[in-house]
Amino acid sequence: MCRIDFTAYIRLEQLPDEVKQKNGCKCGKTPRYDVTATTGYHKPLEALKNGKGMVYLYLNDTRGIIDSPERRRADRFLMGKRKGDSVNVSSVYLLQTAAEGGSLFGFGNPNGKPKLSNGNPNPFFECRSDGYLFIISPDWRLIEWLIIPDGLCTIQGNAKALADGIYNRELETVRERAKTFFDYWQ
Repeated sequence: MCRIDFTAYIRLEQLPDEVKQKNGCKCGKTPRYDVTATTGYHKPLEALKNGKGMVYLYLNDTRGIIDSPERRRADRFLMGKRKGDSVNVSSVYLLQTAAEGGSLFGFGNPNGKPKLSNGNPNPFFECRSDGYLFIISPDWRLIEWLIIPDGLCTIQGNAKALADGIYNRELETVRERAKTFFDYWQ
């Protein structure tokens, strides 16, 4: 059996409208995913915290936005905000096979450019060699984000291994250890 260590697990959820309203979250047409639980640590998240301590990302379709050939273009991308800056967190490439329960599996990596498009420092630059795995619920309301340190070069194979159930033990461990990141329900 293959073993892998994830440095972080990040649970991203689309919150119900009443929870969003209670917490002063803006509702837009682009799906917003709030970080609700984490295990481990991923330093760039600190740069994305707002004044209340929330971190949220937007999941965007790449069609019409990313100018690259269809076969090379990611399926989606995650974008965050930092003091008015838009931060490209990661592309999300989806595997063509879904899990038995219908979950989708994907992979990506941090934006490797040292600066954002406006010239400000990129908070993800220091982690540019990490690999990201994504598990997306069938209804697209939940994204589980796993970080593999220095996993950039092997991330596609790791995504296939995750989809094949090879990392189920490690996945269950990080899920069990996850602690509330921001309590939207208090």
